Amino acid sequence: MAATLSHAAGQERYEVREILEGQALGHEVRHECRDYVQAVEFAFEFLQRRDPGREGVVHALEVVKVDGRHRETVWSYDHEREQGRLDPVRKWGYDVTRSWSGPARPVARPSFGRLQQRRA
Repeated sequence: MAATLSHAAGQERYEVREILEGQALGHEVRHECRDYVQAVEFAFEFLQRRDPGREGVVHALEVVKVDGRHRETVWSYDHEREQGRLDPVRKWGYDVTRSWSGPARPVARPSFGRLQQRRA
């Protein structure tokens, strides 16, 4: 269970919640912090630790921003929704999640000097 942060007025906090399959009110708070990046990072680490193959062991996660009485889901993961997502390699023809550093070997550039000589 996550340690509870003090609820000072005007200070927002983020809760990482695991949504348990088949339980309408089964939201388990796994982590609390005051930083969005830290909350999302914890969610990814939790997902990698508990369900590295994305087989549905973790049904769903969400990061909820809590500011006083106002709650807003600012990031979410749902296993069923991710299953329907098209593989980027099939959609684009290459892995868009990897950085591209250019061609493996230098590309021969056309020489315009010869063309200008012929026209003259």
